[in-house]
Amino acid sequence: MKVVEILFYDSNRVKLVVEMLDPDCYSTEHAPHIPKLLFKLFPHLVRHRCENDNGYSFRRECQCTEIPHLFEHLIIELQGQALKTGTLKGETQWNWRVDPKGRFHVYVEYENEILVLGAIRVAEKIIRALDNRKLDGINVEDEVRQLGELAKLSERYKIPGSAVAEAQLNAGVV
Repeated sequence: MKVVEILFYDSNRVKLVVEMLDPDCYSTEHAPHIPKLLFKLFPHLVRHRCENDNGYSFRRECQCTEIPHLFEHLIIELQGQALKTGTLKGETQWNWRVDPKGRFHVYVEYENEILVLGAIRVAEKIIRALDNRKLDGINVEDEVRQLGELAKLSERYKIPGSAVAEAQLNAGVV
């Protein structure tokens, strides 16, 4: 899985374009070890709510869901652990009539731009480690602590308004 694009919106929402390295292996059906290991590393994920067509709990939904959907929830969880945020929401979409198979659009709310960027990168690293079953390099406590420090540092130097959105606006991206 690879994040190929990050777009910030002025409504404290970020859009990620995520591509699966193997477009035919995008579901936990293809990699059932990923959610099992993820719940061991992040037991609080059990409390996540998930709206789905079957009314399943998030844990049950993870038995057969898209890996970028797990990624969405992990980004939210990392933000919540690093900076006691309010309730954040996310959404994962795809349309393979328009996009190539294996491309997903993941939307995540945030309260701190720098924190969400860090959480995206840490979540990407964790999903890769879970997929490869190489958890030796992952220390959840250290990652969360570093994200918390990043959030505090960015708050100290915060400029009124959204720095990322203003930069995109000035560059003609928005």
